[in-house]
Amino acid sequence: MYRAIEDQLKDQACPLTVAALRSQAANYMQSHMEDFLPFLTNPNTGNMYTPEEFGKYCDDIINTAAWGGQLELRALSHILQTPIEIIQADSPPIVVGEEYPKKPLILVYMRHAYGLGEHYNSVTWLVNRAPEPCS
Repeated sequence: MYRAIEDQLKDQACPLTVAALRSQAANYMQSHMEDFLPFLTNPNTGNMYTPEEFGKYCDDIINTAAWGGQLELRALSHILQTPIEIIQADSPPIVVGEEYPKKPLILVYMRHAYGLGEHYNSVTWLVNRAPEPCS
């Protein structure tokens, strides 16, 4: 997901590295813990994360290759003040950060592609399309 966001930002003259995106997302989430904590549960107990578990979650964003998801997309949308549109095969697109008037970053959500599990890819508009044949 972070690599896909990095790729999308190249077209918006806002070059940020994956490391910078990870760091900014984690810092934003830590400083807005009340917005994110209710959506994270301990897989062993089913209880909401404690502040300590949440801190480790945010540290892992920065220090590991943990994949990002909906919460990190929300944080990045706020940081960049840019909507992020997620296209998926089995449902309508989701737009995170609709309140921002900028042109959205566009990602495609791949649920089970290539055996990699769930991940996000950057997409671009098709250019120089061939004309449609006349019927």
